[in-house]
Parts: sequence; C-alpha cells; structure tokens
Amino acid sequence: MNLRIASAFGCLSLGLAVLACGTNANPPGGGSGGSTPIGTGGNASGGSSSGGSSTGGGSSSGGSPSGGAASGGTSSGGAGSGGVSASGGAGSGGETGSGGGSGGGSNGDVVMSAGCNVPDGAETLTQGGGSVSNGLPTSTRLTISSGGSNRDYIVDIPADYDPATPYRLIFSWHQAYGSAEGNANGLYPANNGPNFDAEHYAYFGLHRAAADAGDTAIFVAPQGIGDLPWDYARDVQLFDAVLGEVTQNLCIDESRVFTTGFSFGAMMSHALSLGRASKLRGAVTMAPANYNFTQPTQDFPNIAYFGITGMSDGTCKWVNSDANQEGGKYCVLSHAEDNGCAIPTIGEAGGGSKSHICTDFTGCMEGYPVKVCTFDGAHTPSSISDGVSGGDDGLLAFVPPLAWEFISQL
Repeated sequence: MNLRIASAFGCLSLGLAVLACGTNANPPGGGSGGSTPIGTGGNASGGSSSGGSSTGGGSSSGGSPSGGAASGGTSSGGAGSGGVSASGGAGSGGETGSGGGSGGGSNGDVVMSAGCNVPDGAETLTQGGGSVSNGLPTSTRLTISSGGSNRDYIVDIPADYDPATPYRLIFSWHQAYGSAEGNANGLYPANNGPNFDAEHYAYFGLHRAAADAGDTAIFVAPQGIGDLPWDYARDVQLFDAVLGEVTQNLCIDESRVFTTGFSFGAMMSHALSLGRASKLRGAVTMAPANYNFTQPTQDFPNIAYFGITGMSDGTCKWVNSDANQEGGKYCVLSHAEDNGCAIPTIGEAGGGSKSHICTDFTGCMEGYPVKVCTFDGAHTPSSISDGVSGGDDGLLAFVPPLAWEFISQL
C-alpha cells in the first residue's frame, strides 16, 4: 500500500482529531506569542552546524551513535559521532502525478507574479498595517478576509525590495500555543536559551540564515486560531487568500513558494505539501506528523521535501506506528517515493551524541530533492546538536543554515 494512503487511513482511524501530534495537548514548554525502516542503503555521519530554527517544545536526551553505510543515499553532519543505520522494508518507489500549476510543478523557469513591476505594490499591501512588537522593522501585521472571517498575518518585505525582482516567498506556520508575533520576533518556540530574538531567530531563523548567505526572501507568518491553531480545511483557505494577496501586490517567483513550520506548524506544512503541491516548490518541516491531523487526499504530488525530527521526540514521533506508516519518518518517505528517489538507510542520531545526522536521498526526480535530518533530542527545532553542546540557541541551532541551503538550491 502506498505510504500516503496508509497514513490517511491511519488518520481516519483516529477520527481526524486535531491535536498537537501526539497526546500532549499542553504547551510543550515554549513561548506562547511568540521501527522498521524502509529500504536499504545510505551512509551516515555525525553533525555540527550553526544557525537557528523553528517553533516547538522539548528537550534532548541521550547515548552515542555509530556509523551506518550502504547505498541509495548519503548522509552528512559535522562534529560528533555517526548514526545508527536502518534497514528493511519496501523498496524505492515513485509514482509521479499532480503538481503542475504555477507553483510547485514548475522546475526551473521563473514565474513572475502579478505584483511584479508594480511600483507601489508594497505600499498598497502594507497600507493600514501595524508594526510587530519586538519584530524586525521590515515586518508588518495585516488583516485579510478568509472563509468569512477576518484573519491576521505578518509579512516581511526586504528593506531594499525591488518590484522588478521576483523573490522567493516562505510561509512560516507557528506551533501550538504560539503566535505569528512570536514567530516574527524570534521568541523561543520550545526551550529557552540565548539569541531568541528577531535578529537571530525570526521566522525560525530562516530570515537570518538567508542574510548570512547573502540572499533574501519575503516571509509570511499566518496567525492561527486558539491554542491548537491549525485546521486544514479552514486554513488552506487562509493559505490561498494570503498567497493571492501577496502575489497580487509583490513581485514573487510563483515557482518558488515554500512552507515551513514546527510541530503543529509542521503538520500544517506537511498537509499543504500534499494538498497544495501545485502552489509550492518545497517544504521544510521540523517535527512533522502525518497522524492526528487531516491529511488531504490528493495523491502523489511532486514537491521538494526536508524533514527534521528528534529521536526522543514523544510528541511528534519519528515513528508513531510502523504498521500504519505514521511519524516524521513516513512524512519523508512518502515524498521520497513520490519523487522516485532510491530509499536509503536513514541515519538515526544516537542518544547522548548531542549531534545530528542528515541523509540526502539519491536518484530523485531532477529538481525535487528529499532530505531528512535526525538529531539527539526531543520536541524542539532549535537544538544546537554540534556533538559537544546540548540545549537550544537561536543563533547556534543547526537547522536554519541547512534549511536555507535546501531552499536556495531550488
């Protein structure tokens, strides 16, 4: 049975409950406001890095990993030891299918939005908007009508915005008990630590990571409703409305629209990677889950996909059920299958290693890479994971530079 169909059945059996990944409906510790593996192959090594990342909650725990080499994928990392290798299961796959449209289905050429070459588009969009408390001066809070209700979102437009230049657009979805404001001002999403501010950690650290790479993008942070903020049927309408408003007024490369998020925000991003692949070029999901959240029924979209999960995450588990193909692992594997990738042995960071292991799938459809990183830690997107240091840091978290590297190749 195809991975996605099995996952959808698993979600239906859970009554499509909209809970925060697992059974923990309490705040995961972050600021409000703010297994049988599939396939064979792949080699793994430890992980160090720098940067800052997404939203969520949790802490790390631990043992040390060992290497794991084979074929079908490559893994990378930095300081620290290697990773436990996986084996077994179904082979490579990859039916391809819908995507298309002016977004994710494009693989190369720029698709200029209606807002390109509109000299006063940015002013028109942000007119009447509000500032973001403790946010970047380039971020503006706006209101939009969606599904018969007024909804809020924050947009961040580069200070040197050029209406003749098509920009990447990145949707950044906050975690349970979080907020668009916390997302935009860099409030710690899980565990507190240094450098959780707008300069270092706005939009899960991707704003800084882009600047560090000498690049830029336009960011959107939608505001959810309630402590468990996202409902796919309702909020896919918000995605559509915001995408329409932003592309009408700003110069966006519609072939390079991305989605990211942590925990509940990763669940929303993963759902969009299924149901709105025609509008998306790629997704970066930190602690995703394909259970306890509505899974759109559209099959086999082609989209670039990068998943990150802590091996001791008990909220959005790496593997929730092998039988039902549920968990962050299967979020990644379903897209790898769709994109025709060889299915490798995925490196799994060992407890106590304080490191991460990243696996880049090989043989994928050109322009649709799939990548996964596991790390020694629990439910957090901002783990340092450098093989030496534990804890969370908005500047030193390993995810943001890797996430931007993934996005910027597309």
